[in-house]
This record gives sequence, structure tokens and C-alpha cells, in this order.
Amino acid sequence: MNTTDINAKACVTGKPLNAGGIAGRVEATGRGVQYALRAFFRDAKGVEKAGLKGTLDGKRVIVQGLGNVGYHAAKFLSEEDGSKIIGIIEHDGGLFNDKGLDVEAVRTWISENGGVSGYADARYVENGAVLMEEECDVLIPAAVEGVINLSNADRINVPLIIEAANGPVTAGADEILRKKGTVIIPDMYANAGG
Repeated sequence: MNTTDINAKACVTGKPLNAGGIAGRVEATGRGVQYALRAFFRDAKGVEKAGLKGTLDGKRVIVQGLGNVGYHAAKFLSEEDGSKIIGIIEHDGGLFNDKGLDVEAVRTWISENGGVSGYADARYVENGAVLMEEECDVLIPAAVEGVINLSNADRINVPLIIEAANGPVTAGADEILRKKGTVIIPDMYANAGG
């Protein structure tokens, strides 16, 4: 409304660089998830409460949703922190490889093929949601609200969940998971990087 005002562009978020946006905006939320996990692993009491040890290095991670947030979180955790992305869940199924997945290769495959089906270097699971029930150190629901709910919470056995999506754990599931000792880093903190 006030295009001649020097601060006019500041009223809109998510702008491209050529419109006054900030460099790093695209990856900011995924980076925020990485930073939240780094902070968590510096807190000895939190790490102990989750039954984990050490740092992010070598931690086995499953990511639900390899969109903008999930992709950048998985990329940075694997490339910069030594985490092993063992599972990636997408709309058409999931991929699992206990030795670790190449996040860039999976991302390229998805962009060229429209999904994870047919990717060769992993076990394909048609009902990808069941991969959230696989044993891992960190589960990152990064795509869908309410993906962890009363129908599956009792089968999710992971010590640490970081909410990269908005509201991926329902209130009922949250109660079940906390009783089991799962530590949940909430979305209000974890995905606020954007």
C-alpha cells in the first residue's frame, strides 16, 4: 500500500531475494530443525531423559516428508552432523535402508519420478507410514498434521520426536508417547526457523 516507503517490503514474509527477501529463507525451517536438535544434544538432562547418548553423529533418523523442511533438515543433519537418514516417507510410500540413504539422490529421484517408488538403493514400503514404527533414534514428522495419532502412537517406539511439521502429533498421541518416555520437541520451537 505504501510502495515508496523504504520499509514497505518488510511487511511480507517469504519474499524472493529480488523483492527484498533474506538469503537462506528457503532452507530456514529445515535449518531450524537442525539447530533445535543440536541444542537438544547439548542438554545432558534432556539426552538422558530420552535414553540417548552422545551427539547427533551416528544417530539413526527417519523423516516423514521430503518437502522443503524435511529435505533441508535431512540434508543438513546427514552432511553436517553425521546423522544417518535410514528412512524417508513420502506420499506414495517409504524408503528404508539401515545403512543410510543418500538424501540428494532420493530428492533427485522424487523430482524426476514424482515419488519414491522404484528407487533402487533402499527397501520400498508401499504404506510408508509404517516406517514411523521402525526403530530409530530421531523421528522427524515434517509434512502432515496429525500423522502421529491414536491409531499409531502405541506402535511408535522412538526416544525422540522433533515436530518439523505443524501439529504432527495429536494431543491424544502426545499423552501416549510421553507415558512411554518419548521426548517430543514441539513444533512451536522446532520449526520456527522460517
